[in-house]
Amino acid sequence: MKGKKVLVLIFITILILSSMAGCKNEDKQISTNNDPNEKITIKYWVPFSPNQYIQSLNESEMYKELEKRTGVHVEFIHPTEGEETEKFNLLLNSKELPDVIQTYAGEYKGGMDKAIEDGVYLRLNELIDKYAPNFKKLREEDPELARQTMTDGGNIYAFPVIGIDPNEPAWWGPVFRGDWLEDLGLEIPTTVDEWHNVLTQFKLKKNAKAPLIISARGIDPYGTIVSAWDIGPGFYKKDNVVKYGPMEPEFKEYLATMNKWYNEGLLDKDFPTRDSKARANLITSGETGIYITEYALVDQYQAAIQSTDPKAKFVAGVQPSLKSGEKVNYRVVNNRNGGYEAVITTSAKNPEAIVKWFDYAYSQEGFMLFNYGIEGLSYNMVDGKPQFTELLTNNPDGLDFWTVSNKYKLEVGPYLRDYTATPGFTDIDYDCMEQWTKAGTELVIPPVNFTPEESEMYSNLMTDIATYKDEMVLKFIVGETPLSEYDNYVTQLKKMDIDKVIKIYQDSLDRYNKR
Repeated sequence: MKGKKVLVLIFITILILSSMAGCKNEDKQISTNNDPNEKITIKYWVPFSPNQYIQSLNESEMYKELEKRTGVHVEFIHPTEGEETEKFNLLLNSKELPDVIQTYAGEYKGGMDKAIEDGVYLRLNELIDKYAPNFKKLREEDPELARQTMTDGGNIYAFPVIGIDPNEPAWWGPVFRGDWLEDLGLEIPTTVDEWHNVLTQFKLKKNAKAPLIISARGIDPYGTIVSAWDIGPGFYKKDNVVKYGPMEPEFKEYLATMNKWYNEGLLDKDFPTRDSKARANLITSGETGIYITEYALVDQYQAAIQSTDPKAKFVAGVQPSLKSGEKVNYRVVNNRNGGYEAVITTSAKNPEAIVKWFDYAYSQEGFMLFNYGIEGLSYNMVDGKPQFTELLTNNPDGLDFWTVSNKYKLEVGPYLRDYTATPGFTDIDYDCMEQWTKAGTELVIPPVNFTPEESEMYSNLMTDIATYKDEMVLKFIVGETPLSEYDNYVTQLKKMDIDKVIKIYQDSLDRYNKR
């Protein structure tokens, strides 16, 4: 596994260097074509969660270093926590806009195209073409990223956080008690039938109270098990035709399987009422054999369970298929446009300089600054790789990495982000990513945009549809409603206008594909 970890790091380094080749000339400074004695200041509105170490991004050492490099001063304006939407709306109504609005800019009523049409946000196409070579290059090299950073109307509207890897590994999937598999002479299961056998052995021979833990709604939100039937847990696409998984014939087969496992005691009998804390307690107390989670939690679970059972260990597995060797086509996806988008408003007096300032974050030097901070302070280069200093990993004030990090690097925001820029990645994490990414994404709908009318209709219809669907899924799994009623359930979904919602997704997907 250590060799695998090194290979992953080498691969990421190659990606970083190749994605930035030819952009070095943009790294050193930002030329604004203004009087050098003129101070450029950006008023930047962005939500921020203060802590005991840093109260505002105005205190960020990273942004202070950025100012030295670019000559651009930033005045951060942070709305009160919990009042971001309200403050954003008041901001728009005040007509005294800052130069930049981040994260909540997408809340503009009518969407980004309407905001540009109304003269509130700037269309960035021409500015990026002329002043943002690093950002422009990333979009040119990745057609999917280009779609994700453009509206249906063809407007480039914001600078987002962009993942360094166009195919970033999956962060969600199934985890098994590896020591139990070894004790029982079992391989990690890869099919639904193999899962059934392993769960049965865990129940009978390991006295597992809850052999498998599933979502309280009965369907994993990222389709970990239901994807075996080649459908999604919600809306999905097949050959660019949108479908709704919970009404397909194959979904009945999934429900039949879950009902069988529930009756055999292979599912956590209390899964509908378990919250995240209760599920974690089952895992760390050794009462479950398979669970589904994010890799960031696996290390924590292993440390907790080994405090009472040193031999216990967790291993990652693949999403199950119906037949051995069959490919699964739905899993969690990390869209390369990771959000936290920053728009430039029409109040900005020097949008060219702001575009250049943002573009630095997608350059090679900007990449290192935003992900790792200041060399010699927050990181050092060790064997050609950045390694965080004890200021962040073993803080003298006893503070954890995430509490300290925003003072020296940026957690989320508009920059080229390295998802491995944390000190906590372990062999288990890398194994999870490798196993979970074996599933494909062909059925996953990309990040489409609804029109204002579509958004209103979607909200009006899906609230009741989702409530009914969730209620019936649980009833089918626990046996309160027999599966002979499945056709009536589908009929009711149609009466509730699920087909209109499917059409909304279909129309938005068609527009997305034409971008």
